Amino acid sequence: MSLKINAKTVVLGTGGTIAGIRKSPGNPDIYESGRLGAADLIDSVSEDYSGLEFQDVAQIDSKNMGLPIWQSLLKALVQAQSRQDVAGVVITHGTDTIEETAYLLHAFGLWPKPVVMTCAMRPADHPMADGPVNLRDALSLLHHAQAQGVCVVFNGQAHHALHVQKISTDPLKAFSSGFASLAAEKINGKWVWQSTPTATAKLDIPSLAGFLGATQWPRVEWLTHHAGSSSEMMEALLNAQSHTRLRGLVIAGTGAGTYKDAWNDSLQKAIEVGVAVWISSRCAWGNALPQAHQTMGQRVDLPPAKACVALALSLLSQDEKKSAL
Repeated sequence: MSLKINAKTVVLGTGGTIAGIRKSPGNPDIYESGRLGAADLIDSVSEDYSGLEFQDVAQIDSKNMGLPIWQSLLKALVQAQSRQDVAGVVITHGTDTIEETAYLLHAFGLWPKPVVMTCAMRPADHPMADGPVNLRDALSLLHHAQAQGVCVVFNGQAHHALHVQKISTDPLKAFSSGFASLAAEKINGKWVWQSTPTATAKLDIPSLAGFLGATQWPRVEWLTHHAGSSSEMMEALLNAQSHTRLRGLVIAGTGAGTYKDAWNDSLQKAIEVGVAVWISSRCAWGNALPQAHQTMGQRVDLPPAKACVALALSLLSQDEKKSAL
């Protein structure tokens, strides 16, 4: 392992709990996300990291993440990656949607230099803040000799972007990669690289220029099938009067991606009016499988949150191709 702490690193901040501040000193769990800038976070890291550059892309609660900030983040990432004096990029982010952003950045790879994302479950001024340790770990992993791709560092583990999911509100067990291998794990105080990034399934994405030039994120909705569910919500989505046309629908089916026969008519209507339908599984670590006998839509090997991002990127790709004709 090679650790080069003094190599130049660009830290891109987007807000989140890691940059949050308590609203009341007496209740450390009630806080406002994104109050601090990226440079403020390094004050809580005990090591003397030189060669760091900070840029605040946004200062938001990550539940508000969307196209404009993704575009700004991708621009900043591309610029940092193109610099010969930069060894890699650390991105601070909120926990709630970090898996979506990680997937998006992964989809636009391969990045020539490692991209390490990190986050926190407690605000920066919490008496047991976890952000400083996670940030310190992210900075050290970035300079590991085997570091590559996009990964998310949390609680001594590094997860590949394709597999990471937020699974809990427990501050110490918030993230998992399920049955997939970790990217790296901290063992006896040192990072041990475990596996290389898994290739993304071959799904359409727009060009970088096409993504950065997009003016609207395609409207994609997510419906979860469950016992006792009806297709009325789907009908409501199709019939609702809205300024933004529904363009994609991700179905988080039960088990291997199953849904009751009564949903077929509504899904057929959606497809007939031009709505792209993708079938996922509501199981945290399961994929939609052919034995579920889906008769509508396209099965995808992604959990619903990532499938929504992937479907929107696919629709942007279609728009770009049409505009080029």
